[in-house]
Amino acid sequence: MFQMTLSRSKKSRFIVLIIVIFWSLFFIVEVGADSNDLVVAREEALSLGQFSSQDNNSDYIITAPHGGYDLMTEIIVRKVCDNILWNCLIAQNFRSKSHPLNVTRPTEKYGVSSNNEVPTERALYVYGEYLRQIYLINKAPKLYVEIHGNSRNESKNRIEIATVSITDDQARRIKLILENALSSTKLTQSIAIENIDYIYYHATSSKARGSLSKIKPALHFEFPKGARMNSTDEVVTFLSFALPELAVELFP
Repeated sequence: MFQMTLSRSKKSRFIVLIIVIFWSLFFIVEVGADSNDLVVAREEALSLGQFSSQDNNSDYIITAPHGGYDLMTEIIVRKVCDNILWNCLIAQNFRSKSHPLNVTRPTEKYGVSSNNEVPTERALYVYGEYLRQIYLINKAPKLYVEIHGNSRNESKNRIEIATVSITDDQARRIKLILENALSSTKLTQSIAIENIDYIYYHATSSKARGSLSKIKPALHFEFPKGARMNSTDEVVTFLSFALPELAVELFP
């Protein structure tokens, strides 16, 4: 009787063991499948564009998040980077009408306000890679600068600069430095800086949940289309004069 009970006990344990093994194998297969799906999704998202960076061992970084969309910003950043030897990052072709990824935040949408941007999986992957690329060359930059462009008619006569972690006194000094640099070029736009001037582009969404919420202090430049397309070299000269002086005087 005792032997029979023992045998049944062993048989029961054996059955339980088999169930556990099969469940574990099923779980591993499911996790593996999910993991593979994530890898594929990430690769598909990153295949929509390209990242290119230059590490000049600098404490400062300048980026063009919308290369190919904010036309000529990638050319401007590349040339400025060569001139002043800051670190730089260019995100090329991730934002377009067919896949309007914002790059600097995990959302996308074309022609809508920041409140109507849509969080998507592919936008999250691209944003994550954008941050990773920045951290590879600048874990804690003394100044982070983004270069953007717009075609808004009302802003065609202004170079607008949104700010993060910049005091009013600093903003006034920054504006003066920028105006002095502007006077050395043929650009006809005026300087409008957040905190002390009216600007339209405040980079609100990026400040709330994107790159400008994580990397500070920061300046977010918006160049009108006319300046970028017709006076590219003048924009390069302007930034090449202004940014090193900003770094020395305000962000040493």
